[in-house]
Amino acid sequence: MRTMITLLAATAGLSGCTGGSYSNEEAFDDVGKDDTSTESDTDTDTDTDTDTDSDSDTDSDTDSDSDSDSDSDTDSDSDADSDTDADLCENTWFAVHEPSYYREYDMTVYDFVSSTGAEGTGYLEAYGQGYTAAGDPAWVYIDSADGNGSGWDGEVYLTCEYGGEEGLFVAEWDMSILAMGSPMAAPYAEISPPRKVFPPGYEVGGAGSWNYSDTANMTDPSFGSFTAESSGTFVDGGFEEITLYDGSTHDAYKLTNTYSVTISMLGQTINGVQELWYVENLGLVKEINTNTDTGAVIIARDLTSYSGLTP
Repeated sequence: MRTMITLLAATAGLSGCTGGSYSNEEAFDDVGKDDTSTESDTDTDTDTDTDTDSDSDTDSDTDSDSDSDSDSDTDSDSDADSDTDADLCENTWFAVHEPSYYREYDMTVYDFVSSTGAEGTGYLEAYGQGYTAAGDPAWVYIDSADGNGSGWDGEVYLTCEYGGEEGLFVAEWDMSILAMGSPMAAPYAEISPPRKVFPPGYEVGGAGSWNYSDTANMTDPSFGSFTAESSGTFVDGGFEEITLYDGSTHDAYKLTNTYSVTISMLGQTINGVQELWYVENLGLVKEINTNTDTGAVIIARDLTSYSGLTP
């Protein structure tokens, strides 16, 4: 259960931009009419079938072949090609849209039993596009951590907008939780309302701040149904130079999430601050999630390798 608390504290700050559409309308040339062919072969040719032959074939043979056979092929098959898989948001700072990214981290996962931070490893990996339980298109990524046998592994679902607001929103997660090296729980959570965890790309560095208040409605095969009530504030911290494991330096975008989460099953509240650093075209490179009541580090990540990305 203590490991579940760790997970919930981490997911209190889990870290989807409306897509556009395009028209495949094509302009067609005016085929016109062959009406110069009144063919006045004035050949007075009075063989009075008077071949004025007024089938009036001024070639307006009204299949009217100005080809207004009104598929008018402006190809407004209303496809306007907004088939939402193609329009699912892209965000180069979160790098959620990259097809096969993988990022590995040195991790600290707080062990609430021993009251110490367990050292280990973790990774974030692309899972591709999917759908939430409500049928909304979502980007899905795998979040995995193992600190001395305690940790989690599962999928996080990000949608691209909520209530007309753009950004990336955590809508659901589905995790397996480990304790002492063994599976302990497997909660599935729907976040209501979805939590905005990242601004749209065009606001990065100037997004200001935003508040959230939501409920994670969780269902677990062993523990049944319970909730985690979360509230907090994300603050755009602008850019800081950061040096990565390979010695390269980058301008990193910093977000700070100050939060409070209460787990109904335990009646316990955790207050924390989560600091996050992102590099464009690489995504999350560093995280420090601290319990502000005790000063203990709940979660820490430092990037140690990556693939499928080009910062």
